Amino acid sequence: MTRNLTPEETRALATLSIFVDKRKRYVYVDRFTKKGYQIGQKDLSFLRNFSLRFLIALFVYIVGFSLLQIDWWIAALTALGGLVASELLYRIYFLKKLPEVTVKKADAQSVSWLNVQISEDKAKLRNKLMTFGLLTIISFVFIIFANYQNEYLFTMAAFQAYLFFYTGVIAYGLFKKN
Repeated sequence: MTRNLTPEETRALATLSIFVDKRKRYVYVDRFTKKGYQIGQKDLSFLRNFSLRFLIALFVYIVGFSLLQIDWWIAALTALGGLVASELLYRIYFLKKLPEVTVKKADAQSVSWLNVQISEDKAKLRNKLMTFGLLTIISFVFIIFANYQNEYLFTMAAFQAYLFFYTGVIAYGLFKKN
């Protein structure tokens, strides 16, 4: 059982694909299989840490490529291997021990990135859009400079793709809200 959550706490949980059902249970929705799993309080901290797996893989790639100066493809394969291993550990070990819960389609959609942006306050959403738009422009300039040196092009292109995607989701959420 949990207390009533504020809208800010609800949005923070929704970014982790978690919602609170009518019985006041935390329910995690797997985005790939669309299945629901009941999450306990102790599993919530593991899920928060696990949600950083893509950032950790990017960090492994950047450290391997730039600091350790190994080839970009070896650093990318190492990061990808770590990501695949963590995903398998997550699916085989963590999700198998959780009880399954039936999830309605509306509840599964409520934890999407777009719905989180739409439920955000209009001023915060506008500030977020301006910040990510500025980051997108700055990283685009860095990509142009990286083309001359050709060293960090792959890293910057991956970061640019992420920024384009997330800025597009925020912009769509802002215009959908209007």
